[in-house]
Amino acid sequence: MIIWGLLLASLIFLAVRAFGGGVTEARPSDGTPAPLVVGSGPLTQESFWALVDHSAALEADPDAQLADLRASLSRLSASQIADFERIFDETMRRSYSWDLWGAAYLANGGASDDGFEYFRCWLISKGRSVFDKVVASPDSLADLLAPGGGGDYEFEEFAYVAREAWQEKTGRDWNDMPVIADMAYDNEPSGAAFSEDPADLAKRYPKLWERFGGE
Repeated sequence: MIIWGLLLASLIFLAVRAFGGGVTEARPSDGTPAPLVVGSGPLTQESFWALVDHSAALEADPDAQLADLRASLSRLSASQIADFERIFDETMRRSYSWDLWGAAYLANGGASDDGFEYFRCWLISKGRSVFDKVVASPDSLADLLAPGGGGDYEFEEFAYVAREAWQEKTGRDWNDMPVIADMAYDNEPSGAAFSEDPADLAKRYPKLWERFGGE
């Protein structure tokens, strides 16, 4: 039975490496999460989110979360790290909407261009299920935030982690990463712009307004 169990575990490991996603190595003796290992081919959406979700287990400590993601990225090839950056850029553009900007505006007590960018970095860092839910229904952000706090839902450093990992892997400046030159930026967010009028915000984001409107 033990031999069959080992064979099954080996087959699962090989399947994950071949078809995307990732597997976690044995937990280090200090109790920190082990780096995630993915297959050797081009990085997929599934593997991208597996890496992000793995790091999100440490979301209470942003420095630890970044360290975890760096450790996992360091196991990738330079081309896979570039794939991660490309998928990150696509995900940032997917979340570039007026609906989400209004939610960030309420939650953070204001959101400039840069502030909204860092908010979206923060949202991606929370993992796939959180990201998908809030992008689909920005007012649901109110259900995901812990009581108290507010005004600090940004994670600028998350935007640089793959670039830094690629630079360390190749010894070249991150501006030389192949995907950087191909990145596209929309001139305007998608959807209808939000109004800063309190009545309009309360109507458009009832949950967030109840939570943050009086602050």
